[in-house]
Amino acid sequence: MKKVIILAVAIAIGAFGAYMVYHEAVKLGLTRSESQNEHPAWFETDSAAAIAARTAADFSLSKDEILEAIKQRHPDITEAMLDTFLAGHYIEAMTIDGVRRFHRKSPNNLDLLNPEYSKATNGNGDLAARNRYSYVDSVLEYYKGNNPLGLSHRVKYRFSIDVPGHEIYSGDTLKVWMPLPLTNPEGGRQRDLRIISASPAEYILSDNRSVHNTIFFTAPAPQPGDTAHFEYVGEYIVSGAYYSEDAIIKAIRPYDKSSDTYRQYTSFEKPHIIRLDSLAHEITGDETNPFRQSELIYDWIDTNFPWAGAREYSTIPCIPQYVLTERHGDCGQVSLLYISLMRSLGVPARWESGWMLHPGETNLHDWAEVYFEGIGWVPVDMSFGRYNGADKPEITNFCSHGIDAHRFATNKGVCGNLFPPKKFVRSETVDFQLGEVETTRGNLFYPAWDINFDLISITPIAEP
Repeated sequence: MKKVIILAVAIAIGAFGAYMVYHEAVKLGLTRSESQNEHPAWFETDSAAAIAARTAADFSLSKDEILEAIKQRHPDITEAMLDTFLAGHYIEAMTIDGVRRFHRKSPNNLDLLNPEYSKATNGNGDLAARNRYSYVDSVLEYYKGNNPLGLSHRVKYRFSIDVPGHEIYSGDTLKVWMPLPLTNPEGGRQRDLRIISASPAEYILSDNRSVHNTIFFTAPAPQPGDTAHFEYVGEYIVSGAYYSEDAIIKAIRPYDKSSDTYRQYTSFEKPHIIRLDSLAHEITGDETNPFRQSELIYDWIDTNFPWAGAREYSTIPCIPQYVLTERHGDCGQVSLLYISLMRSLGVPARWESGWMLHPGETNLHDWAEVYFEGIGWVPVDMSFGRYNGADKPEITNFCSHGIDAHRFATNKGVCGNLFPPKKFVRSETVDFQLGEVETTRGNLFYPAWDINFDLISITPIAEP
């Protein structure tokens, strides 16, 4: 599998980095799983069994193994210190079949979360790659009338999935769903999607019949030794956006609470968008302006929840509560916490996600949007945080009410049903970024198939 570039900056490793490590972790256990069961661990026919297996794979380290891994970085660590690290939520453990097992990312997370080992920072944005400032500045300069090429890009890309043959599904049919960019006119920043080529040639588009935008293929499953290849080449225009604080304050209006937008995006969607009324009001105090409330929530999350490698999403019963309990979260997890807190205040907020396409940082990424009456949908990139190293206040505060143009948004919600419907448990039960593969008899989880996302070109284009 040709791996997309993993981010060099620790806070931005994100979901694809998690996928790659998980991919390798599952692959290491594949031979053992096949010898003990009638089918490989990645062939999932029962939802409950699948989640249990994913959880066991996530918590794969014994006490001796985690001690050895930590001692390679910090030789003075003792066994007794593990309990201290657990109490501080610097590492995670779970009892499985009566044995305490440790999360596979815990050795790295210890260095990110323990103040004795981590670099002192005020928030996630402090560690951001500085070239991100220029992507933000180009959007700001567009709005100032100085850079007509600064707002939008024409993106051409190739997305492919390869499924090696295996005797367990030989002679069956493969069903494959791949991410497709949204073209949503309601506050959307993507348009003019064009599918240039596809293999197989026949496909089905979800066309707003799901919150996950997809292109769907079927093909006969390959024989052992062969590989089924699915790919499409697409092109679309993506734009950044920025709403200045002054403009928002001047234009904001009281909500029309009878509108469909308000009612839909202030409701709660269990298990991952939940009521947190007391906490939300504790953070915002007497503030009633929705924009000011959003800024207070943004700063509170940015200050208190550093980035760290998280559990596989499908194994977490409630993601916002997970963040609050473990005191850290990746991009999607802090975004779900932000959405939950905003809806608890009666402020419409929603999910948006897909990929970040920043040069040298191509990766999976999740963010949010907040709705202000009189303005519309405003992007909020929660995990990017404040760019405190920037020399312009507009750049420092950009990500709480702006977004750059290096995006591939494919989701406008979480935990939706795919179109056409999927029969078995999804590999990505919350989001949809890598794709899904199943046969008529079971889901194919990682590492049963490989993805490749190639950026063919990103070209700035002029906007009026």
